[in-house]
Amino acid sequence: MFRLLTLFSFTVFISSVFASAPSQDWEQVAATLRSTVEVLQLAHKQYLAQTTNPHFRRDSTFRTGPAGYWQPLAANKRLDASDDFSGQLHDLINEIGSAVQQLIELLASQFDNIGGLLTSTTASSIPAASTTTPQPSVLPITNLNTPPAATTASRSLVPDRPLHTSSTSSRPSATYTFNPRATDLNVVYYSQTDLTPVISLTQVCDDPAIDIVILAFVTHLVSNGGYPAMNMASNCWAPNAAQQAAGATGLLDCVGDGFASKIAQCQQRGKKVMLSLGGSVGDLSMGSAAQAEQVANTIWDLFLGGTNPTTAPLRPYGTVVLDGIDIDNESPSGSTYLPTLARTLRQLMSTAPKPYYLSVAPQCPRPDASVPVPALLPYIDFFADWSNDLLALGSLVSGSRVMRSLGFQNINNGVDSPRLLIGTPAFAGAGSGYVDVPTYKTMMQRVRELGLPNLAGAMFWDGAYQEISATTLGNDGMNATFAEVVKQVFA
Repeated sequence: MFRLLTLFSFTVFISSVFASAPSQDWEQVAATLRSTVEVLQLAHKQYLAQTTNPHFRRDSTFRTGPAGYWQPLAANKRLDASDDFSGQLHDLINEIGSAVQQLIELLASQFDNIGGLLTSTTASSIPAASTTTPQPSVLPITNLNTPPAATTASRSLVPDRPLHTSSTSSRPSATYTFNPRATDLNVVYYSQTDLTPVISLTQVCDDPAIDIVILAFVTHLVSNGGYPAMNMASNCWAPNAAQQAAGATGLLDCVGDGFASKIAQCQQRGKKVMLSLGGSVGDLSMGSAAQAEQVANTIWDLFLGGTNPTTAPLRPYGTVVLDGIDIDNESPSGSTYLPTLARTLRQLMSTAPKPYYLSVAPQCPRPDASVPVPALLPYIDFFADWSNDLLALGSLVSGSRVMRSLGFQNINNGVDSPRLLIGTPAFAGAGSGYVDVPTYKTMMQRVRELGLPNLAGAMFWDGAYQEISATTLGNDGMNATFAEVVKQVFA
């Protein structure tokens, strides 16, 4: 709607200028321009008023509604799969540019004293629509939670510095190759914040600084029909016909809306895409060790490398095979059989030629009764330390309480597996412990000085906000996101 109003306003403006041209009344032209701007401002104001209505914005129910997450769209409310936001935005920019160019041409033809404007402007600032390369964009009118302009700068996904070539880096200078032993890995959660509809999964994966994306969440391991329940927020559709027929109404159709295709694109770029179990309102309870083994096999068949013909039509991502599982249990009651789940998953993964990864995200303070890290040690590849509130207070020093509080080992004792990811909130609303990018860089430099043998990099909540975190560092005018800081410091 806003797009139509914008183009309509430009059309009205061009017509008005043409009508006033014979009299060469520049004051009238200026008045018409002001009127056009007022129309746009009013349309935007009305749009923002709509977004405050909980019935208008799906993200208004995030972590506040009965389920704590967005609900999947009903069939009659689904958008067409081709109705991609970034594509619409690019088309709108091109159409506005075309309208402005027509306006300048019209003015130049009517008023001799501004003829130079046509040459200088069209040559430098209005690219032809046929040759413009789409660039991922975040507009202030779209992002209602944009950080203050004083500390945040716009950024392109094209890096403004040479790619790292260190042997410990996860991104070589030419084609990307994932290196699970790198010390500068960046892992991001995705799909559960209000920026999810704005920053697409492919945009996150196109960022050279990102290595792993973890989709959030499978909220229940055992739900309707005995199958898991999912919530992908604004991504995916309600259960498809096969899922409904099997009673698996907690699953989602992520093929129909094109989300599965975006996952495949990420994997084609060499990025790993995993799936997280749990979340703040998740329930990972299982009744017995036998049920935990059954759940592991179901997860394997639905999301990973399983080929069970019964569950094949129910796979939420179709033929896409994810790269691993993350366990983010946040309720002690659901932790009893997590080691059995992890052990069974690891056994299944070990039989496949494709490498799979297991990660856990225990909460702080330690020990976390929700994620029994000591019992999970033999099976996991990565674990995240989310002690950000303690880190921000300057307690990250060798031998400190933070270092000793992991419950199973001191991470500075020479053990290099599993690998440590430093949990990082990418925006203030993500919880306590948020710091800005310059402060984060200082903290990471101190972490590097510790020489931790099992350091893998960082984990962010969430990937969409990480993408808009670029901030000027130092006096050289260089911008960097949180993830780019990790690459700078640890590569």
